[in-house]
Amino acid sequence: MGDTLTLAESRLSSLERVLLHDRLLVSLVLAALTILSWTQMCAPDGPDRLMPCCGSSFVPAFLMWVVMMAGMMIPSVAPMVLTHAAIMRRRATRPAPFVSSGLFLAGYLIAWSAFSAVAALAQGALRRGALLDHRSLSIGPWAGGAVLVAAAIFQLSPAKSACLSRCRAPVGYFVTEWREGRAGALTMGLRHGISCIGCCWLLMAVLFAVGIMNMLWGVAITAFVVAEKALPWRRAVVWAGGAICLVGAAVLFYRAVMAS
Repeated sequence: MGDTLTLAESRLSSLERVLLHDRLLVSLVLAALTILSWTQMCAPDGPDRLMPCCGSSFVPAFLMWVVMMAGMMIPSVAPMVLTHAAIMRRRATRPAPFVSSGLFLAGYLIAWSAFSAVAALAQGALRRGALLDHRSLSIGPWAGGAVLVAAAIFQLSPAKSACLSRCRAPVGYFVTEWREGRAGALTMGLRHGISCIGCCWLLMAVLFAVGIMNMLWGVAITAFVVAEKALPWRRAVVWAGGAICLVGAAVLFYRAVMAS
Protein backbone atom coordinates (compact mmCIF):
# COMPACT_ATOMS: atom_id res chain seq x y z
CA MET A 1 0.00 0.00 0.00
CA GLY A 2 2.81 2.36 0.94
CA ASP A 3 4.66 1.60 -2.29
CA THR A 4 1.49 2.33 -4.28
CA LEU A 5 1.03 5.70 -2.58
CA THR A 6 4.68 6.57 -3.15
CA LEU A 7 4.39 5.72 -6.84
CA ALA A 8 1.20 7.80 -7.17
CA GLU A 9 2.85 10.75 -5.42
CA SER A 10 5.87 10.42 -7.69
CA ARG A 11 3.68 10.47 -10.80
CA LEU A 12 1.75 13.48 -9.49
CA SER A 13 4.99 15.32 -8.73
CA SER A 14 6.27 14.51 -12.22
CA LEU A 15 3.04 15.81 -13.81
CA GLU A 16 3.21 19.00 -11.76
CA ARG A 17 6.75 19.61 -12.98
CA VAL A 18 5.69 19.07 -16.57
CA LEU A 19 2.68 21.39 -16.15
CA LEU A 20 4.92 24.07 -14.66
CA HIS A 21 7.35 23.68 -17.57
CA ASP A 22 4.48 23.96 -20.06
CA ARG A 23 3.08 27.02 -18.30
CA LEU A 24 6.46 28.74 -18.35
CA LEU A 25 7.09 27.94 -22.00
CA VAL A 26 3.62 29.01 -23.17
CA SER A 27 3.86 32.21 -21.10
CA LEU A 28 7.21 33.05 -22.70
CA VAL A 29 5.81 32.52 -26.19
CA LEU A 30 2.76 34.69 -25.48
CA ALA A 31 4.98 37.40 -23.99
CA ALA A 32 7.27 37.28 -27.02
CA LEU A 33 4.33 37.62 -29.43
CA THR A 34 2.97 40.56 -27.41
CA ILE A 35 6.34 42.31 -27.31
CA LEU A 36 6.85 41.75 -31.04
CA SER A 37 3.44 43.26 -31.81
CA TRP A 38 4.04 46.31 -29.62
CA THR A 39 7.52 46.72 -31.09
CA GLN A 40 6.00 46.90 -34.55
CA MET A 41 3.42 49.43 -33.39
CA CYS A 42 6.05 51.62 -31.72
CA ALA A 43 8.71 51.28 -34.41
CA PRO A 44 9.97 54.51 -36.00
CA ASP A 45 8.83 55.42 -39.49
CA GLY A 46 10.71 53.54 -42.13
CA PRO A 47 10.41 50.99 -44.92
CA ASP A 48 10.25 48.09 -42.46
CA ARG A 49 7.51 49.54 -40.30
CA LEU A 50 4.21 47.68 -40.38
CA MET A 51 2.31 50.64 -38.97
CA PRO A 52 1.63 53.23 -41.69
CA CYS A 53 1.29 56.77 -40.39
CA CYS A 54 -2.03 57.41 -42.06
CA GLY A 55 -3.51 54.11 -43.28
CA SER A 56 -4.33 55.51 -46.71
CA SER A 57 -5.32 52.14 -48.21
CA PHE A 58 -7.02 49.02 -46.94
CA VAL A 59 -4.09 46.58 -46.85
CA PRO A 60 -1.69 48.67 -44.73
CA ALA A 61 -4.56 49.76 -42.48
CA PHE A 62 -5.68 46.13 -42.10
CA LEU A 63 -2.14 45.01 -41.21
CA MET A 64 -1.92 47.86 -38.73
CA TRP A 65 -5.11 46.74 -36.99
CA VAL A 66 -4.12 43.04 -37.02
CA VAL A 67 -0.80 43.74 -35.30
CA MET A 68 -2.41 46.20 -32.90
CA MET A 69 -5.17 43.76 -31.91
CA ALA A 70 -2.61 41.00 -31.39
CA GLY A 71 -0.56 43.20 -29.09
CA MET A 72 -3.60 44.36 -27.14
CA MET A 73 -5.54 41.08 -26.88
CA ILE A 74 -2.93 38.33 -26.44
CA PRO A 75 -2.33 39.38 -22.79
CA SER A 76 -6.05 39.02 -22.05
CA VAL A 77 -6.38 35.57 -23.68
CA ALA A 78 -3.28 34.21 -21.94
CA PRO A 79 -5.27 32.53 -19.10
CA MET A 80 -7.39 30.72 -21.70
CA VAL A 81 -4.36 29.48 -23.64
CA LEU A 82 -2.61 28.37 -20.44
CA THR A 83 -5.73 26.52 -19.28
CA HIS A 84 -6.07 24.83 -22.67
CA ALA A 85 -2.42 23.74 -22.58
CA ALA A 86 -2.86 22.30 -19.08
CA ILE A 87 -5.99 20.39 -20.08
CA MET A 88 -4.28 19.00 -23.16
CA ARG A 89 -1.22 17.96 -21.16
CA ARG A 90 -3.37 16.08 -18.67
CA ARG A 91 -5.28 14.39 -21.50
CA ALA A 92 -2.32 13.83 -23.81
CA THR A 93 -1.09 10.33 -24.47
CA ARG A 94 1.49 11.55 -26.98
CA PRO A 95 3.88 14.51 -27.14
CA ALA A 96 3.40 17.96 -25.62
CA PRO A 97 0.12 19.62 -26.66
CA PHE A 98 1.65 22.88 -27.89
CA VAL A 99 0.37 22.52 -31.46
CA SER A 100 -3.23 22.22 -30.28
CA SER A 101 -2.91 25.21 -27.95
CA GLY A 102 -1.24 27.16 -30.76
CA LEU A 103 -4.25 26.41 -32.95
CA PHE A 104 -6.55 27.65 -30.19
CA LEU A 105 -4.61 30.95 -30.16
CA ALA A 106 -4.69 31.05 -33.97
CA GLY A 107 -8.48 30.70 -33.97
CA TYR A 108 -8.73 33.52 -31.45
CA LEU A 109 -6.52 35.78 -33.58
CA ILE A 110 -8.48 34.89 -36.73
CA ALA A 111 -11.58 36.28 -35.06
CA TRP A 112 -9.76 39.49 -34.18
CA SER A 113 -8.36 39.65 -37.73
CA ALA A 114 -11.95 39.71 -38.99
CA PHE A 115 -12.62 42.58 -36.57
CA SER A 116 -9.47 44.27 -37.92
CA ALA A 117 -10.84 44.06 -41.46
CA VAL A 118 -14.05 45.81 -40.37
CA ALA A 119 -12.06 48.45 -38.47
CA ALA A 120 -9.80 49.07 -41.48
CA LEU A 121 -12.85 49.49 -43.74
CA ALA A 122 -14.35 51.94 -41.24
CA GLN A 123 -11.07 53.83 -41.09
CA GLY A 124 -10.96 54.10 -44.86
CA ALA A 125 -14.56 55.29 -45.06
CA LEU A 126 -13.94 57.94 -42.41
CA ARG A 127 -10.83 59.15 -44.21
CA ARG A 128 -12.63 59.38 -47.54
CA GLY A 129 -15.40 61.35 -45.85
CA ALA A 130 -12.83 63.72 -44.31
CA LEU A 131 -14.06 62.68 -40.86
CA LEU A 132 -10.73 61.27 -39.65
CA ASP A 133 -7.85 63.62 -38.96
CA HIS A 134 -4.88 62.43 -41.01
CA ARG A 135 -2.35 63.32 -38.29
CA SER A 136 -3.98 62.17 -35.07
CA LEU A 137 -6.05 59.44 -36.77
CA SER A 138 -9.02 60.47 -34.64
CA ILE A 139 -12.54 61.60 -35.40
CA GLY A 140 -13.85 64.99 -34.29
CA PRO A 141 -14.59 65.74 -30.61
CA TRP A 142 -18.37 65.58 -30.99
CA ALA A 143 -18.26 62.21 -32.69
CA GLY A 144 -15.51 61.02 -30.37
CA GLY A 145 -17.54 62.02 -27.33
CA ALA A 146 -20.54 60.13 -28.71
CA VAL A 147 -18.39 56.99 -29.11
CA LEU A 148 -17.23 57.28 -25.50
CA VAL A 149 -20.80 57.70 -24.26
CA ALA A 150 -21.82 54.60 -26.25
CA ALA A 151 -18.90 52.68 -24.74
CA ALA A 152 -19.93 53.76 -21.24
CA ILE A 153 -23.53 52.63 -21.78
CA PHE A 154 -22.38 49.31 -23.24
CA GLN A 155 -20.23 48.67 -20.16
CA LEU A 156 -23.44 48.33 -18.15
CA SER A 157 -25.44 46.34 -20.69
CA PRO A 158 -26.55 42.68 -20.38
CA ALA A 159 -24.69 41.89 -23.63
CA LYS A 160 -21.43 43.08 -22.11
CA SER A 161 -22.06 41.06 -18.96
CA ALA A 162 -22.85 37.88 -20.89
CA CYS A 163 -19.76 38.10 -23.10
CA LEU A 164 -17.51 39.03 -20.19
CA SER A 165 -18.75 36.03 -18.18
CA ARG A 166 -17.49 33.72 -20.92
CA CYS A 167 -14.12 35.45 -20.94
CA ARG A 168 -13.59 35.31 -17.16
CA ALA A 169 -14.00 31.56 -16.64
CA PRO A 170 -11.46 29.51 -18.66
CA VAL A 171 -12.33 26.18 -17.06
CA GLY A 172 -16.08 26.79 -17.41
CA TYR A 173 -15.62 27.75 -21.05
CA PHE A 174 -13.82 24.53 -21.89
CA VAL A 175 -16.33 22.43 -19.94
CA THR A 176 -19.17 23.71 -22.11
CA GLU A 177 -17.35 24.32 -25.40
CA TRP A 178 -14.81 21.49 -25.60
CA ARG A 179 -14.15 20.01 -29.04
CA GLU A 180 -11.72 17.23 -29.84
CA GLY A 181 -8.84 17.36 -32.30
CA ARG A 182 -6.87 20.14 -33.87
CA ALA A 183 -9.88 21.41 -35.79
CA GLY A 184 -11.71 21.49 -32.47
CA ALA A 185 -8.96 23.59 -30.89
CA LEU A 186 -9.12 26.07 -33.78
CA THR A 187 -12.91 26.22 -33.50
CA MET A 188 -12.80 26.78 -29.74
CA GLY A 189 -10.32 29.63 -30.23
CA LEU A 190 -12.49 31.17 -32.94
CA ARG A 191 -15.64 30.96 -30.83
CA HIS A 192 -13.87 32.44 -27.84
CA GLY A 193 -12.53 35.24 -30.03
CA ILE A 194 -16.07 36.06 -31.13
CA SER A 195 -17.18 36.26 -27.48
CA CYS A 196 -14.20 38.48 -26.73
CA ILE A 197 -15.07 40.79 -29.61
CA GLY A 198 -18.60 41.00 -28.26
CA CYS A 199 -17.14 42.06 -24.92
CA CYS A 200 -14.52 44.55 -26.17
CA TRP A 201 -15.50 45.93 -29.57
CA LEU A 202 -16.69 49.30 -28.29
CA LEU A 203 -13.56 49.67 -26.17
CA MET A 204 -11.58 49.24 -29.38
CA ALA A 205 -13.84 51.76 -31.11
CA VAL A 206 -12.67 54.26 -28.48
CA LEU A 207 -9.38 54.33 -30.42
CA PHE A 208 -11.20 56.25 -33.16
CA ALA A 209 -12.04 58.90 -30.58
CA VAL A 210 -8.60 59.22 -28.95
CA GLY A 211 -6.34 58.39 -31.90
CA ILE A 212 -5.95 54.99 -33.51
CA MET A 213 -2.18 54.95 -33.03
CA ASN A 214 -2.20 56.60 -29.59
CA MET A 215 0.10 54.22 -27.72
CA LEU A 216 -0.78 55.54 -24.25
CA TRP A 217 -4.47 54.87 -24.81
CA GLY A 218 -3.58 51.52 -26.37
CA VAL A 219 -1.71 50.51 -23.22
CA ALA A 220 -4.53 51.81 -21.01
CA ILE A 221 -7.22 49.87 -22.90
CA THR A 222 -5.08 46.73 -22.87
CA ALA A 223 -4.60 47.00 -19.10
CA PHE A 224 -8.32 47.59 -18.58
CA VAL A 225 -9.32 44.59 -20.71
CA VAL A 226 -6.95 42.37 -18.74
CA ALA A 227 -8.33 43.78 -15.47
CA GLU A 228 -11.92 43.10 -16.56
CA LYS A 229 -11.12 39.47 -17.22
CA ALA A 230 -8.71 38.75 -14.37
CA LEU A 231 -9.50 40.85 -11.30
CA PRO A 232 -12.04 39.51 -8.80
CA TRP A 233 -13.88 42.86 -8.51
CA ARG A 234 -15.77 42.43 -11.74
CA ARG A 235 -18.59 44.91 -11.14
CA ALA A 236 -16.26 47.60 -9.78
CA VAL A 237 -13.90 47.29 -12.76
CA VAL A 238 -16.73 47.38 -15.31
CA TRP A 239 -18.37 50.40 -13.68
CA ALA A 240 -15.02 52.16 -13.40
CA GLY A 241 -14.53 51.67 -17.14
CA GLY A 242 -17.91 53.22 -17.83
CA ALA A 243 -17.13 56.17 -15.55
CA ILE A 244 -13.78 56.78 -17.27
CA CYS A 245 -15.49 56.75 -20.67
CA LEU A 246 -18.03 59.33 -19.45
CA VAL A 247 -15.27 61.58 -18.13
CA GLY A 248 -13.46 61.29 -21.46
CA ALA A 249 -16.67 62.15 -23.31
CA ALA A 250 -17.17 65.22 -21.12
CA VAL A 251 -13.63 66.37 -21.91
CA LEU A 252 -14.17 65.97 -25.65
CA PHE A 253 -17.55 67.74 -25.56
CA TYR A 254 -15.95 70.60 -23.60
CA ARG A 255 -13.22 70.91 -26.23
CA ALA A 256 -15.82 70.91 -28.98
CA VAL A 257 -17.80 73.70 -27.28
CA MET A 258 -14.69 75.78 -26.65
CA ALA A 259 -13.55 75.37 -30.27
CA SER A 260 -16.90 76.47 -31.69
